[in-house]
Amino acid sequence: MDAWIGNTDRHHENWAFISVDDKIYLAPTYDHASSLGRNESDEKRQKRLTTSDYGFSIQAYVEKCTSALYAKNSDKKPLTTFDAFFRASQEYPNAAKAWLNNLAKVSSNDTLELFERIPSNLITETAINFAQKILELNQFRLLKLRDTLP
Repeated sequence: MDAWIGNTDRHHENWAFISVDDKIYLAPTYDHASSLGRNESDEKRQKRLTTSDYGFSIQAYVEKCTSALYAKNSDKKPLTTFDAFFRASQEYPNAAKAWLNNLAKVSSNDTLELFERIPSNLITETAINFAQKILELNQFRLLKLRDTLP
């Protein structure tokens, strides 16, 4: 999910497990405050949405979105959210396929409907458009991985 929403804050303290009847489960996901371009101003969001400068485009923005995960302890730079998902998909291809198959069922109308439930004093139209574009671009990138999984 972090790769889809561009969450940059999934570090070692933002994971949890739940223990029920001696079974361990991954807890539902939480702490998504650093995703969907929330930390960007509307001015910057609009510029990224409309620029012809690829380096400043929203496409470049999603491609550079870093996680708080590192491939190795000695790495200086964290993985991108996409690379973190890719690496996990190589280790757990069945889980990745299941998640990607569910992601494929989500439409932009589904997500827009959720955004439109947020009161207008809490989110701007520009923020919605920016978040929708992040979801669209990342969904496309992630779904292309399905064909590469064993």
